[in-house]
Amino acid sequence: MSTTSIQEDLNQSSRDNLLLCLDRVYTNDNLFLIPQRLSKVVNCLSPFLEVRARGKFQELTWLEKFVNDSVLQLSLSSYGTLIVVVESSSVDLELLRELWANLGTSRQKINLIVRNLSQSFYYELCSKVFGRDKSTLLDSVVDVDLNLPNIRMSSNCRLLNWKTYPICIEDFVLTLDMANGGLDSYFNDPIELVSGLADAVTELISKSTSRKDIIKLKNVFAKGDHSSLLLSILMGTKLPELVSTLFSANEAEFYQKKLTGNTDLVILERNLDYFPLILSHMNYLGLLDDIYGTFDEFNGILENKENLHDELYENLKDLNFASIGAKLNKLAKYLQLEYSNSDKLTDLREIKQLVQNLGNLTTKHELVRKHTTLSEGILTKIKSDVEGDYVYNYREQWLELQNEIFDLEYRLQIQKISDIMEISVPFELVLCLVIAVSIINDGIRKKDLDNIERELGLNYGSVPLLILLNMIERKLVKVNNKGNDFFGAFTFGKTELDTMATTTTTTATTRSGGGTQSPPTNGGNPDSSPEVNYEDISLVGVSGGQDIYKSTYTLISKFWNLHPLEDDEDAGGPIESASDYAQPSFALTGATVPLLSRLVESLYSREFLKYKPVNSVSKRPNWAFLNLETMFKGQTVDKNLCDELDNRKSPAKGSTRQEYVVVVIIGGITRSEISALVYLQSKINKKILVVTSGLVTTKKLINSLS
Repeated sequence: MSTTSIQEDLNQSSRDNLLLCLDRVYTNDNLFLIPQRLSKVVNCLSPFLEVRARGKFQELTWLEKFVNDSVLQLSLSSYGTLIVVVESSSVDLELLRELWANLGTSRQKINLIVRNLSQSFYYELCSKVFGRDKSTLLDSVVDVDLNLPNIRMSSNCRLLNWKTYPICIEDFVLTLDMANGGLDSYFNDPIELVSGLADAVTELISKSTSRKDIIKLKNVFAKGDHSSLLLSILMGTKLPELVSTLFSANEAEFYQKKLTGNTDLVILERNLDYFPLILSHMNYLGLLDDIYGTFDEFNGILENKENLHDELYENLKDLNFASIGAKLNKLAKYLQLEYSNSDKLTDLREIKQLVQNLGNLTTKHELVRKHTTLSEGILTKIKSDVEGDYVYNYREQWLELQNEIFDLEYRLQIQKISDIMEISVPFELVLCLVIAVSIINDGIRKKDLDNIERELGLNYGSVPLLILLNMIERKLVKVNNKGNDFFGAFTFGKTELDTMATTTTTTATTRSGGGTQSPPTNGGNPDSSPEVNYEDISLVGVSGGQDIYKSTYTLISKFWNLHPLEDDEDAGGPIESASDYAQPSFALTGATVPLLSRLVESLYSREFLKYKPVNSVSKRPNWAFLNLETMFKGQTVDKNLCDELDNRKSPAKGSTRQEYVVVVIIGGITRSEISALVYLQSKINKKILVVTSGLVTTKKLINSLS
């Protein structure tokens, strides 16, 4: 049984599979070609020296550079074999097509390694790169076994399949590393995203079968139409196939009917909360990315080439930036004291001990210096009056505006949009503010939106204007066509409050020994969650970028306590880790709690509820009586598979297996949400694992809508 974490096991398996592919290259003095983006994945999984030794190559060149450099191509004859590693993407397919065309009639041997080779990519490879006859190609693609050690593509080219698992890049976050963190697929092709995440969860459960703490689902939760679809794929197809493939008949029966469940599966969608994408981060790891930019997410390297993966960073990354300075000062004073004490040593044994520890002290001193420099750089950039084409310390004004925007009335919020355009802040921030004002007020009045469009075009040109129109089309920004009467300006009234007080959520409580049941879809079954219908049902399955708020943001914010009062945020002691904060509002401006983390938190504790608090009547995790259908459109699933916490007749059994909460986020996760989940993990006696399409940021949101 493995003693490493399941995240480490997944990364190790991806690494071993790559090295196994390289072991099948039998020549020496090879040339290694890889796209620059994919090289970051390889660096994350294995030291470069090990990859070079196993591939028996002395030189590495970016594939993008090689296909455009005729001088490099002329040197091919001096190498034993060409090792080319690519992803199953259209970009890499085009690079391979150019590479093959440039090689011409060369007899150079090629070992082509494709990450997660699929039959569709194999078809494109045969058709567009190797020029196979399309009339017979489909039959050969259907018959090919992609699991073979290698596939002969031509007399001098072998194809190898590099199987990878979701890559752990941050704490417990397992990512598919999709373009723009998966936002492109979420807005334009959510079925592809749902399918990829279903495969990832299946691989996670499959990998756990070799461990003592084998994963078996005991509760499943989903909020949103695409979340429900993902759960349906898992429970109806993927997991039954996994059980039948991995286990014998007796083992499958034991797994389904005897083995106790140890994992809650929670599936959520990005459209539940866009604020973490449009607000600035206040936690260290998020603020570093906001200010410096991240060059390599897999290896924690900033645009200024500073590598963040060190011991001190792991202790600081989840903290609010205000807590960083005091901690760095404390460490600096401690190190200074250690150095001063070394001058007073007289005993030979103490001197020998100092010599042994000197390297460690020096390393710690260098780490303190490094992060002090980064922290000072953050302050300098925020306070700076000039940076490039931007003046008036726009970052500081932007941070102050985010902290006050939730408390301003609508008229002043609209005025603030005009004000920040006048000081020429980057247009991305203007668009973020427009989204924020729209969400807070359930839309922007048509007249005000017309003025914003006109000013945006005059100040920034057509590009941000087209992005804004895209945002309106996808309902990130809503046009409020309500009248401008006095009472229409209020965000919620008596009717909505009454609905909140009287509407309840029907929760399924079926117990079953098996972990492979389909989620409920039939409202006639008394043990299943009801099918939810709503006015926008015609949009289901078209795009993840829907407006799903049924209540106003003001009501949602109050109910879920998304902006805790200062009294609630007073931790009353020194901040050493994320768990020391009173509320998970330390990672975003405006003391904002990510809603997705609140939805997970509410399954295990409802202490944070301040406005119309709702007590849980069950011991098992649940969303009962939290009125999710009242506040949000989309299907809600809350199903008990084999949780016996509320069964008084069941004998209490102490489990020695690790308990997990697997959180699947369709549409990517932000760094603020990672820190909020780190906070939550410290409050519950379970390990959290996040499976998502990638890390998402403001920049990636704008890119995906460009």
